[in-house]
Amino acid sequence: MALMRQPIGKGEVCMEVMIPARNEEHNLGLVIPPIVLGGAKVTVFDDESTDGTGDLAESLGAQVVRPEQPLPKGWTGKNRACHELSLLASADWVVFLDADTIPSAEFISVLSRFLATRPPETKVVSGFPWMLPGRGIEPAYLGWVPWILLATNPFGLVAQVRVGHNRFTNGQVVAWRRETLQSVRPFEALRSEILEDVKIGRMLARQNLGVELIRLSSILKVRMYWSLREAIDGMSKNSADIGGGLIGSTAFAFFLIVLGWAWVLGGHLWWVFLALLLLSKAVTDWIVKAPFWTFVFIPFTCLAAALTVFRSLAWKRKGVLKWKGRTYGDT
Repeated sequence: MALMRQPIGKGEVCMEVMIPARNEEHNLGLVIPPIVLGGAKVTVFDDESTDGTGDLAESLGAQVVRPEQPLPKGWTGKNRACHELSLLASADWVVFLDADTIPSAEFISVLSRFLATRPPETKVVSGFPWMLPGRGIEPAYLGWVPWILLATNPFGLVAQVRVGHNRFTNGQVVAWRRETLQSVRPFEALRSEILEDVKIGRMLARQNLGVELIRLSSILKVRMYWSLREAIDGMSKNSADIGGGLIGSTAFAFFLIVLGWAWVLGGHLWWVFLALLLLSKAVTDWIVKAPFWTFVFIPFTCLAAALTVFRSLAWKRKGVLKWKGRTYGDT
């Protein structure tokens, strides 16, 4: 993870930004202006919002696309939005941003320079922004997400040696070469998937299309959730799909428990195993700029994460995976 590249320098704009948005009026004032001021075209898909999302986006300088029909059966809202946006793309690189991200004033120029220097075999670039904490103990709970990704995957090593595949994209920010995006049509192919970003990464690996993961904390921030309850519900909507099914996700939940608590069985070397666990969490917190104090809670964070996976499996079994006013069943 320490080998992941971090974009630096500034370059000419070679990208456009696509934002799927459903009832995001409260966030758009932070995400759109830096993109417009950076000189990039920004298009917002207003996903049947009931607030002023579309009108606000237009007033901030974005092109707004609205659906011609209600969400079709078998599609999730975000996948439909991103697919429709992808059909409109015209720039060399197409960057999908979640509406809760906060780009810096240099985001467009710095990321443009980085993308313009990618080798031809790099078709997709994704990364890890600065994770802004929610209230109270929310960051201690949510810390399992960047930790399990960064501490168990050699993202930086893959990028440096160009051997293997990262098998992952972070849906908060993904940049695609336009020709790859429009030929692969990932959001249409995975139209019913709630954990679409992870499954897109796996699909790209099967097709041998290169993905590079980078550190974006210097130019992009994100606040996923404001409260602990929001975070638990948000992660419960898709954690059931992490392992690819009931057996795989159950195994993943127990794996989390083992990772967090195996040090208890370490005998006289228990402190060594605990120290390594704490160190791994502290390093990943540094990468995403999470509150430093959260690393000491990692055993309990792992336990909470495992319980979240079990909760998500129960939701999926009942067909009540809910998010942004919609309920998704086992499609």
